[in-house]
Order: sequence, then C-alpha cells, then structure tokens
Amino acid sequence: MHSDRYPTWSIPPETLQRLREVAGSDWVVESVEIVATASGDGAKLVPEPVLTAVRDAEIYFGFGIPAEVLRAGLDLRWVHSAAAGVWSSLTTEMRASKVQFTNSAGIYGRPLAEWAIGSMLYFGRGFDLAARPDDPWPFDATASETGPLREIHGSRVTVVGYGGIGSEIGRLAAALGMRVTAVRARLDGPVPDEVDQLFGLDQLIEAVADAHYVVLALPETAGSIGLFGREVLAAMRSDAVLLKLSRGSIVDEDALVEALEVGALRGAALDVFAREPLTGNSPLLALPNVLATPHTGSVSPRFWDRQTDLMTENLARFLRGESLVNLVDRQRGY
Repeated sequence: MHSDRYPTWSIPPETLQRLREVAGSDWVVESVEIVATASGDGAKLVPEPVLTAVRDAEIYFGFGIPAEVLRAGLDLRWVHSAAAGVWSSLTTEMRASKVQFTNSAGIYGRPLAEWAIGSMLYFGRGFDLAARPDDPWPFDATASETGPLREIHGSRVTVVGYGGIGSEIGRLAAALGMRVTAVRARLDGPVPDEVDQLFGLDQLIEAVADAHYVVLALPETAGSIGLFGREVLAAMRSDAVLLKLSRGSIVDEDALVEALEVGALRGAALDVFAREPLTGNSPLLALPNVLATPHTGSVSPRFWDRQTDLMTENLARFLRGESLVNLVDRQRGY
C-alpha cells in the first residue's frame, strides 16, 4: 500500500524481499500500491487492482480487511492486518469466514507508551499552562497535593486495556516510579510484576477513582464503544488526566468536553477521536487543557522493522502448518 500523504505506510522493498525469501520459489509475492488512510482502517474503497490480485491469492496483507477482499478472494486461507484494531474488519463476511485472521497487536506498544509517558509529563509539569501566550506566569506554582504541578514518580496511573500496548505503558510507567493499576477483561492468569492493582472491566468506577492518570488502551468492540461516559468520568479525580490512544469511540466526547470545561478533570491527551480527521471547529481544540495529536502516537521509523518481523515469522509458521501469532478472536473482537 502507498500514500503520498502518509509515506510511513509505504511498504519498503526490503520487506518484500524478506517475504519472498521466506516464501521460497513456489510462491509469488505481489505488491499493489493504493492510497490508504492513516486511521488503521485502510482504504475506504478497494481499487480494482487489489481485487484482481486477491482473486488468485491464498494470503493477503493489508491495512484492515475490507469485506470486498474476502468476497473476491475465494481461495484465501490467511489474511493479516497491519493495524492493531480490527473492529472495522469484523464485517459479516469476516465473522462467517473460516480464513485465519491475524492483526498487528504489540508492534505499536513502544511508540504509544512513549506518547503516554510524554503526555503525562506534559500535564504533570504544567507545560500546558506555561505555554499559554497571553501570560508568562498564568498559574499558581505553589506546591500542593491537588495543584497543577506534580511528579509522575509516585503518581497512580490506571491503564484500561492491558494487552500489548497497555502492558508496555505499564512497564515504562513503573520504571519511572509510578504505581500501576491494570484493568483487563479477564482476571485469570498471572498478574504482571509492575501491576499492584488489578481490576476487571466491571470494576471500572473503582479502578479510576484514585488515579492521577487514566490511559485508555483497550480495543474497539461492541462492549467498549461509549464505555467512558458521564458516570465513569464523574468518578475520576478532579485533578486527573485522561489519555486516549486506542479508538475514539470509547469515550463520549460530549461528556468529556463538559467535564473539561467545568474543571471536573485536570486535562485530556487525545490521539484518537470519534470522527477523524478532527475538524477545526471541534470544541476539543478550543479547550486549553486538551493536548490533541492527529492519530500519530504510533508513528515510528521502526514500524516496518517490527511489522516485517511479525509478517515473516507468521509466514514461516503458516508454511510449516503451525499456529499463527496474533490470531484474532472474532467473538471477542481482538
């Protein structure tokens, strides 16, 4: 795939070469360049060259898996999305299909974790206040437990969604001396060393109540859309900061704007939005306590290194008839 606006997503020749080496001479590896988006959902419409190529394909790699690809690729045995989120790919066709479906969960963990740490420091050290152009000394810098300035060392961060991305955030936060609360759908299995509190999604109110920072890293599913509404936002501390980096639909943005306007929250760092791209008339952009980035938290020059490693590892497994890494559970939605 290719995008002049987002060159990060252009597949490099080195990746194609490694795939061909793993596949061997019995396989043909074909690359079709199309204009995609930066949302992780791929192209809105699937161009005919893609459909032509996939009609004879057994394996498909792309950003998102449109239903048209499955309808055209009757011989497909495995499809892989270079995105971590899969909700838009879970079409009626995908749910009914027996084709193996993998995603790229985990490869975005480090850049998104750094985005989260940077956002916490941005608010914790008062950069949002100091950057206001109207007054070089716009706030009371007196130290207090509820004041705008705090060390993130010793602060509590609640990470909602503790998969590949959430756990990387937890590890970096713990390395900086933060206390980590994890929220995940399943409570069975070992508790990671860096976590000192573990809650289920049905305990969300309790999990966010004493957090200085709440990070949303859970996937978009039927159960997570609108999960953070007025009730959950009202349960957060008034000096807390909300960080949203997975999918925009998880938060009721009208309720978030209301909470930020009245000072019910210290601030919000947002990399994803209910509608993208965010338009200039969005009320979120008018709020001084909002840090907004244009869905770039996962961008990294090391993206293709990690993606290529995952693709070639899974291709080798596929050819050996072994279980694939990152198989998507169609029922759970991730």
